Amino acid sequence: MVSLNKQSNGLRNVPKNTAKKGEITEIMVLAKLIELGYSCLIPWGHDHRYDIAIDLDGKLVRVQCKTARYAEESGSLKFNTAITYARVGGKPHIVKGYKGEADYFGVYSPYTGKVYLIPVEDAPNLTAILRLHATKNNQEKGVRWAKDYEIEKVLAKR
Repeated sequence: MVSLNKQSNGLRNVPKNTAKKGEITEIMVLAKLIELGYSCLIPWGHDHRYDIAIDLDGKLVRVQCKTARYAEESGSLKFNTAITYARVGGKPHIVKGYKGEADYFGVYSPYTGKVYLIPVEDAPNLTAILRLHATKNNQEKGVRWAKDYEIEKVLAKR
């Protein structure tokens, strides 16, 4: 099922099915990497801790793709940086991050239509926030600005 959400850049189809959202995100990240001239590899199967590998001069860089949600109240994009595994029998859930198993989060935002590349080592272990607008108290320290993580800018620094 597809719903239409009015966003600042027009109408976009946003599927409610999380698997479809993930597939769209992976395609958008991959398309942007290819558009920028990078060779990419896709791991076979679904049990990998990364979705895309970028060949950077013979070194493989692992990218875990995530879909960003727009948080209107804070003017920011949010995405999950860990996965939660449910356990049976009243045992506590297991939360597992990606440190050591992926190098970057490739984040697609349906709201902005952009792809962002965030080093896994720089991201907190549950949810990361990329600011689109200034904070209400104009705080600058510790703020991750979305514009600083646009994929073109990050890869140009490598």
